[in-house]
Amino acid sequence: MRSEWPDQDRGAWLVRIDELRRCLAFAFERLQLTPEDAEGLSGLLVESELRGHPDHGVAALGVLAGFYRDGTLNPRPRVRVLQETDGAILFDGDRGGGPGVPMRAMRWCIERARERKGMAVAAVRDWQLLVGAPYARLAAEAGLIGFACTNFVPLVAPPGGRTAVLGTNPFAYGLPAQRHHPVVLDVATTVSSMQRVRVAAEQGTPMPYGVIFDHAGRPITDPGAVLKGGLLAPLGTPHAPHKGFGLALFIDALSGVLSGAGFAQGVADGAPGNFLWALDVEAFLPRQEFLERMDAQLDQIKQGERLPGVQELLLPGERGQRRYLDLTARGVVPLAPASWQLLATGCESLAVPLPPVLDH
Repeated sequence: MRSEWPDQDRGAWLVRIDELRRCLAFAFERLQLTPEDAEGLSGLLVESELRGHPDHGVAALGVLAGFYRDGTLNPRPRVRVLQETDGAILFDGDRGGGPGVPMRAMRWCIERARERKGMAVAAVRDWQLLVGAPYARLAAEAGLIGFACTNFVPLVAPPGGRTAVLGTNPFAYGLPAQRHHPVVLDVATTVSSMQRVRVAAEQGTPMPYGVIFDHAGRPITDPGAVLKGGLLAPLGTPHAPHKGFGLALFIDALSGVLSGAGFAQGVADGAPGNFLWALDVEAFLPRQEFLERMDAQLDQIKQGERLPGVQELLLPGERGQRRYLDLTARGVVPLAPASWQLLATGCESLAVPLPPVLDH
């Protein structure tokens, strides 16, 4: 198999993008999602694979299937607008998941921000966002600055503590540019995402020391122990864990407290919340001038001096963007052996045929 990404795709199963999307959409329809929602969720997982984030790709099928089966997620949510002003909107997601409501919310923010030549914000209660990058990217591709965040079940203790109170609480931003692709960063406020821990546990692969802790707050390497009540390390560990914890607290306040969704330890008993915003740069500068200034900023980063052995200085999300463009042009996606096995297990449990394999 020819690959531009040999380290990541060595030994991978090569399938067509459209076949994989069809397979996943069929699987989600089996879980009683509408065809539209099933297709949206399928596209979200496939895009994660294409951008080089397999822990949020097909490996998530089994976890999501479990959430739909046990009632954590509602396959047919009744989404409602609870409040709306000129610059803010609040949705009730009725325990749904995927891109449906967050995409609707960000489109609303983009439209209102443009109308107002300023900022518009949206909150969504009781909805699983899954990943934030697509919504931040949507704003950036429209020439606005975008932001999206969500809270999650408690997995993180405050510095010096051992009681989990906050989640991985990821956030994403998107910055538009002209000559450069939009800069999109999507990160958890913990050293590792929980989904990466789940995948490692499935594979029986140890985690690096200092990334996860047991229930007593002692560093461990066994990811399976985290699934039995362990903890995740906040960003900045070991020297400055207060930085990651402080970010997680802020995101929990925006996503959970402000939206009326579950927050802190309450997320364990209820669906999380989300917070999104879009900012029209013309509130401050003419759009063209802003884009030129962004290009100049990014050029300075790219043209900086490199350490020995470094071929290129990369912007946030740049490697994933190149991978996405390369693979979509070829119409294929490589699935790592562990991802393929998790996909096979999930499809078998739902009586869904696997996509045809082009190469292995």
